[in-house]
Amino acid sequence: MIQSIDRAMLIIGAMSDSPKDKWLVAELAEETGLPISTVYRLLQSLEMHDLVTQIEHTKQYELGYKWVELGLKKYEKLDIRHVARPILEKLAQEVEETVYLNTPNDDVSIIIDRIDSPRNVRIIDSIGERIPMHIGAANKTMLAYASPQSTEVLLERLIQGQEARNEFTHQLRAIKRKGFAISRGEKTEGTLAVGAPIFDFEGTVLGAISIEALEVQTTEEQLGHFIEKVTEAAEEISAAMGQTN
Repeated sequence: MIQSIDRAMLIIGAMSDSPKDKWLVAELAEETGLPISTVYRLLQSLEMHDLVTQIEHTKQYELGYKWVELGLKKYEKLDIRHVARPILEKLAQEVEETVYLNTPNDDVSIIIDRIDSPRNVRIIDSIGERIPMHIGAANKTMLAYASPQSTEVLLERLIQGQEARNEFTHQLRAIKRKGFAISRGEKTEGTLAVGAPIFDFEGTVLGAISIEALEVQTTEEQLGHFIEKVTEAAEEISAAMGQTN
């Protein structure tokens, strides 16, 4: 079953990565290195689910419109970026630091938006960057509110040693009690980050926002200000996404 999925994705990858729009079975077999019989069988299965379509008069295959439907559904779920944007802009002005919006994706988070600090000295991580879920304030807040079962499985992949995992789990419990997380130099040496989670109407974690600053320039008073503002902003975004409690 897994091998069939891998081979099917090999075919989809060949069709989507090439400027060529339409493919004969033999051409896909040559491109992927798979037997013609295997390619034909997989194309029939993909066609049943509208992932590819066959042009009847040429017998060529092209990607199906199902991908558009799936893409639009995925885009709709990323509406958090549209909702969060003005709140992030306000937050960046209030704290005068760069702020980020991350969403979870299995064992990493992805930066889906960033508002740069209005100051000349900035810390910049790229939009689209993938960060291991056990690193950084934003990620830890998401893990703290995720289901214990999924978190346990994820930590087994990310952290070596039961003692280290236990210590990390205790850290997550403390974060959940406080409602925010602070990280120091975990991703970039010399930086400090403060993160808070964002929830949907069901209380499920959608993502997290964070403020990132240079640790040497951050006083305890400023840190308290960051905590206050990032939690307020996260609560505002959560309310806009439907959270009621």
